[in-house]
Amino acid sequence: MVPQSPVAEITPPATSLGRILALGAFWTLFGAVVSRGLTLVGSVVAGRILGSSGFGEVAMIQSTQGLFGVLAGAGLGLAATKFVAEFRSVDPLRASRCVALATSIAVASGAMVAAIMCVFAEPVAANVLNMPHLVTELRVATLLVFFGTINGVQTGAVVGYGDFRIAAILNCVRGAGLCFLLIAGIQFGGVLGGVIALVVTEAVAVLANHAALQRLLPRQPSAWHDRATAWRDLKGMFRFSGFSLAGSVCTMAALWFSNVMLVAQPDGYAALGIFNAADRWRQVLLFVPASFSPLILSLLSNLHGNNDAGAYRRLFGVNLWINAAVVIVPSAGLALLATPAMRLFGVEYCDGRMTLVILATSAIAVVMNNILGQILISQGAVLGRFLLDVLLSATLALVSWWLIPHYRDQGMAIGSLAAYAATALVLIAPAIYFMKRRAANSDA
Repeated sequence: MVPQSPVAEITPPATSLGRILALGAFWTLFGAVVSRGLTLVGSVVAGRILGSSGFGEVAMIQSTQGLFGVLAGAGLGLAATKFVAEFRSVDPLRASRCVALATSIAVASGAMVAAIMCVFAEPVAANVLNMPHLVTELRVATLLVFFGTINGVQTGAVVGYGDFRIAAILNCVRGAGLCFLLIAGIQFGGVLGGVIALVVTEAVAVLANHAALQRLLPRQPSAWHDRATAWRDLKGMFRFSGFSLAGSVCTMAALWFSNVMLVAQPDGYAALGIFNAADRWRQVLLFVPASFSPLILSLLSNLHGNNDAGAYRRLFGVNLWINAAVVIVPSAGLALLATPAMRLFGVEYCDGRMTLVILATSAIAVVMNNILGQILISQGAVLGRFLLDVLLSATLALVSWWLIPHYRDQGMAIGSLAAYAATALVLIAPAIYFMKRRAANSDA
């Protein structure tokens, strides 16, 4: 049997749903506060040690590996959460088979993409990123792709099983490793030391996730002899992860394009360092919504699998109001305190005050995009979500291309605000449609 956590299964009554949501929210928030807090501390110290240019170099390396990491991950982390959550109650063996399939694909694709990046690191560093002196750092960072791909699938599976206490502990382990290892690595090894610290953090996270999954997976064999069922699961995961991958690649490519546009400007790496520092504060605003997002997706997917439209609507409504409460007022407060917030990174970051104001405003649009998009993902409408990701990516790339040459980091921030706001507005209609369809199917 699968070990049961307090939030492992969902039952229809509203009281049960409320208890599950409260317990899941507590552990999710606990893990997020510790992890994001430690990450922010590490980022502030790293930014002060390296200065804006060095901090911008680390950000560019992460962005580059993040783009190819999305390609290697192939949307498998999101697929693991959706399929495990949907089947864990009605078909535990099928859920475990999905974990095994996703992990196997992640190991193979992560290794392949990391090897390709290692081979082409020199021309990418010299001709694309305009930093030929960081070839070694870029090659070392290819391991972020490998470990990050596996980590994404493992984390998605843990969340899918609904054990948010374990997920919180794993989040804290990763946050602590990132904070202390990043500071130590940069202090003793500069940019290269920071990159090595990031790689080691991901490797430790993979080991911790593996140990956690061994407790959650069922003890029975996964029925691999049933080839027809295994092939059906594989096709379903490939369809879901394929559209997720395409949407993620579009989004990451647009973000990477914006970064490349910015560093191509005079003193561009310093500008990217300022944007990266401001974005760290935006991530603080988003830490509660972003942390709750896997919890909500897991619960919505499980309710969808159990065909419980009433609980599905209640959960969506609660999620909407909670997110509105935790992001609007803090965003306004951070905008008012933008100057001292940026000064924490160092005096040279104070010019990024307006960049932070714009990014703080964009946090509201990011949250609405995520909330409405969860309806499509939980019901398997990944094609619709992909088309909206294309809209987001195109808006971000076009606005950044237009504004960055004139407004530098502020232009990049405006691009982010415009992209997420446009997508959130367009998402309203399909979200309403799928909610109504969910209710009609349940009544039938």
